[in-house]
Order: sequence, then C-alpha cells, then structure tokens
Amino acid sequence: MSTDAAVPPLTSEQEGWHKAFAHRVMRVAAFEETDLTLGALAAPDTAERFILAAMALIGRHLKLSVEQVMALARSIAVAPYRFGDDQGYVIEMPAPRKVTECFFLAIVRKRDGGIGYFTLERAQDNGVMLCGWDAEGRHLNFGERPLLNRDGFVAEIAALRR
Repeated sequence: MSTDAAVPPLTSEQEGWHKAFAHRVMRVAAFEETDLTLGALAAPDTAERFILAAMALIGRHLKLSVEQVMALARSIAVAPYRFGDDQGYVIEMPAPRKVTECFFLAIVRKRDGGIGYFTLERAQDNGVMLCGWDAEGRHLNFGERPLLNRDGFVAEIAALRR
C-alpha cells in the first residue's frame, strides 16, 4: 500500500478514523485474534486485505464512503521487522494531525507467545510519545521521544524489550 493516497474530504467526526484504527481496531485484533492478525500481516496481499477489512469496519461506524475507505486503507503501509530476537510488524500511518494519533504502531510476538503492542504518538506541543497497550486494555506511556523514522521506532521498541 502507498502512503500517498489522496483521501476525499472527511468530516470532523470521520477524522476519528486514525485513532480508531490504531487504538481500537488493530489493538483488539492483535490481542483477541493474535494468530489471525499476525498471519494476515505476513504477506503483502493478505496484509492489504486485512487493513481494508479493518477500515471497512471503521467506515461503517463513521459513515465513510467506499472511496474514503479505499483511499484511507491505501494510505497505510505494513512491513515485517525484527525487534531484537522477536518478529513483528510495523504499520505506518498517514502523518498524525491530532494528539494521540499515531505515526506508527507495532505488533510484536513476545517470547512467551503473547503480544507487545506499541505506538509512536503525536503529543501536546508537537511532541512525540512512545506508548503501548497491554492485553487488559491499559494504555502505557514509555515517555517522550524525538520524531523517529520506522527504523528508529523499531530500535526503541527493541531497547524496551531487553
């Protein structure tokens, strides 16, 4: 998928898709349907369909048009990554415009078989926070970070997991 997709105009309520995708839909999928989620993200064609399905779910809730759902889904990129000794995926989002929207999210298989779910979020005053979620739905804050590229995000997560 390309992060350069042109998205038809959104209402202020529809702009909530960004947060819903990273903080709710993908998080719930990662923790409740771990094998399905990781399996879907493993290949480009299935990752694309999985992202589209997640966006369609959000689209129904936020009353997005088919064109908006398709364009938003195309604006999200998925890449496999190694996080130290562990395998996972980084999902790159369109640039966040509001606080708590994400630059990236990562889903990493833990050594015990569980999941690590991490986000790099826009913070107040154009700051950046490394955050995450646990299986119980608690939001975790790992502190301020500089604006990171994908490799920097992966390195920060790998350092946390040591």
